[in-house]
Amino acid sequence: MCSCTSKLSHETMTVEEAIICLDDLVYEQTQKRLKPLQKAIIQGVIEGLTYKEIKENYPIARNYTVGYLGRYVGYNLWKDITKVLKQAEIIEPEERVVGANLWDCMMRTLQQGTQPRKPADPILEKLLRMRYRIREHLVSTDYSDTYLAEDENLPDRPLCLVKRLKSQSDRTSHLFDRETRVLYRLGQHDRIPELLARFEEDGYFYLVYQFVEGQPLYQELIEGQPWEEPQVIALLKDILEVLVFVHKQDVIHRDVHPQNLIRRASDSKIVLIDFGAVKEINASQNSSGQTRSRGGTQQDYIPPEQAIGSPKFCSDIYAVGIIGIQALTGMRPKQLRVDNLGNLIWQKNATVTPEFARVLDQMVLYAFPQRYPSATEAMLALQQLTVDS
Repeated sequence: MCSCTSKLSHETMTVEEAIICLDDLVYEQTQKRLKPLQKAIIQGVIEGLTYKEIKENYPIARNYTVGYLGRYVGYNLWKDITKVLKQAEIIEPEERVVGANLWDCMMRTLQQGTQPRKPADPILEKLLRMRYRIREHLVSTDYSDTYLAEDENLPDRPLCLVKRLKSQSDRTSHLFDRETRVLYRLGQHDRIPELLARFEEDGYFYLVYQFVEGQPLYQELIEGQPWEEPQVIALLKDILEVLVFVHKQDVIHRDVHPQNLIRRASDSKIVLIDFGAVKEINASQNSSGQTRSRGGTQQDYIPPEQAIGSPKFCSDIYAVGIIGIQALTGMRPKQLRVDNLGNLIWQKNATVTPEFARVLDQMVLYAFPQRYPSATEAMLALQQLTVDS
């Protein structure tokens, strides 16, 4: 039992005092204290904030992406707290600490019978399709809410991601159907999250995705810490292996950036996530190949043709090339300058062979017809570097 139990009444305990109590328990069990970022996430989740709102409201979280906070820090934090509370015999062996029951679990460190706080979002703890138990609100956008859920129909209740579309218009229905078709086809690849279910309930459209445990690539690309060339080549090959499959399905991802690339914990392979911005290439396009939606959430990785609403397969290649240059230079893309033709000036900031530099330059050319036309050609160029060496 937590050492602060005798000092505080659960009826008058503030969130801050409860976190102190939990921190003491964690220290008693592990000899380690909760980190300030972990405390901020605990407080934010208890107060009903999404991870996006935690990032916006807590200064210590502002330098991290929403994906990193929710998929990595929060996910591992709940696992560690679960282990501590089980060791202290505060929760049952089959129980699991998640955002939705966090306050209740913290109060049980004081005494039994405490009523849990009512979740700020009414969907928390709701069971969808008699199967998916909603546990945490990860992020909210103009178009959808994404939640972490447990699949209660399977052994060990594995985690999954549930996306609920906000709009119920005909346009939303069309986008829902399009994304579903694409995701179902793309989910055949081992390194693209599988679409587990699609359904409509209580007037909302839902998509259920496989949850991928791992760390966003964003956390590996540290400013001022450039990578060695072989490491960068291996990373680009890892990304392009997935994009080769995507492009062969006549799909442009349109949102390739370090926040949408997860280093999978089980095997360190790169997984490409978030296909909400995909655009199928079909006969409805006009002769210029333009699309209605620009897509993309990270402007530094979007090439000029995509910025004006005309993405190509080579637009994804541009994004991959920018990631490679970022890794090789240790610089953020916006720190790089361009020449009179709009091409990036970066080689003086990197230790790179002329052969690899030429490949990267061709990936990020301002003029898209001169880039590698798709992931297949870009991959062949990188493979040829290995053969030549």
